[in-house]
Amino acid sequence: MTEEELDAAGALAVDEDQDELMEEMSIEERKERLKKARWNVFLYLGVAAILFGFALFPMPFSADYDDFSKSAEKDIGLVWGLPVDGEDLFDVPMRLTVTADNPPAQSAINIAVYVIQQEDCTDFTVSEKMQEAKAGDSHDYQYQEATDRVLADGTYDFEFNIDPGQYCLIVEYIDGNGDKITSEGHKMSVEGKLYPNQFFGGVLGILCLGLSAFAFVGAQKHGAVLRKILEGENETTESKVLSEASKARIAAGPGGAPPAGPSGPPGAPPAEQSGPSGPPGAPPAESSANEPVEDAPADAPEPSAPVADEGTYEPAENGYFFRKMPDGSYDQTVYVQNADGAYVPHEG
Repeated sequence: MTEEELDAAGALAVDEDQDELMEEMSIEERKERLKKARWNVFLYLGVAAILFGFALFPMPFSADYDDFSKSAEKDIGLVWGLPVDGEDLFDVPMRLTVTADNPPAQSAINIAVYVIQQEDCTDFTVSEKMQEAKAGDSHDYQYQEATDRVLADGTYDFEFNIDPGQYCLIVEYIDGNGDKITSEGHKMSVEGKLYPNQFFGGVLGILCLGLSAFAFVGAQKHGAVLRKILEGENETTESKVLSEASKARIAAGPGGAPPAGPSGPPGAPPAEQSGPSGPPGAPPAESSANEPVEDAPADAPEPSAPVADEGTYEPAENGYFFRKMPDGSYDQTVYVQNADGAYVPHEG
């Protein structure tokens, strides 16, 4: 036998063991299994909702305009995430909203935003990295300008996708040539949001959704089996054995039934043909065919002579008996047992 045949035989044995285990479970055990499976569905759905909420929950920060640096600066600190360099799916989203509270009065001004990856925001090399960010050659040093005209009390949105690391944020007013405006008396406020948990929370949330789907399939399976049992469509091993025994007993019964008696075998008739509920009718006419009709009154009962002890008598319902002949056929006369224990034809 090859390894594939051995594996197939082992898998078949495991399936048979599982079927036997499911068959031996009681209805209460099946209900408990179904209840646990449904609770697992709701549990995984709840955990997935929490993880998605955690993924969408932002890490807020803010920065204000500084008259000394003539800009709004913020040491964002460590931004965590999946450490994959370059622009990709695993970048951390950052959203900025800049409000020009009191912009310069020049005719052509704009707002410039620098996002520089650096541990020390006071290092003099920041200015060099700002020039590199303006050139747009590095994903670690990013630069954007407002696309709309800058007005007093106007709000301007910026979106960045950055790699995990230490970052510095610099927002300033620039003139038409792209140079920083250093005049006094200007104001600006920055509100920012980071989403460093978006990847981790999203992946774990999707995993929990998958587990919830598997739990739902299991609950449907348990529910279908339980419904079949309650509806009588799924027979246990014991019920199958009893059913086969009943079929064998029916097959060994009489081939035909008396006209006045039940149509099925004695002892197991259907409900609508369960035999006579009251006294059966008179015996067939052929049982009294040898008696002269003119000598007997019209309403006189037939004589109840004992019947020869031939064959065996099988009980039916309501105290009646049917006689089985030695050749296996049945006498169509209905019998009762008198006080002496003898079987005599029932008189109508």
